[in-house]
Amino acid sequence: MMAGAVSPATGRRYGVARVCRIRDVPCSSFYAARRATVDPAPARPKEPRGPKPALSDAELLSAIQADLARLP
Repeated sequence: MMAGAVSPATGRRYGVARVCRIRDVPCSSFYAARRATVDPAPARPKEPRGPKPALSDAELLSAIQADLARLP
């Protein structure tokens, strides 16, 4: 891409923002494409994130059913 090219008149790089503005492309599209090729998405964890519950689903279900059985 031209963003890394140097201007012969000023001796400075063109820059991503200027090139994207001239080509009428959002800068976010440039950065998303660069991220997709350089840094692929990390693998998803095998277990759910966050703290582990004190009770398992089966224990919680039996506790709820016991509470419901006590209700009039």
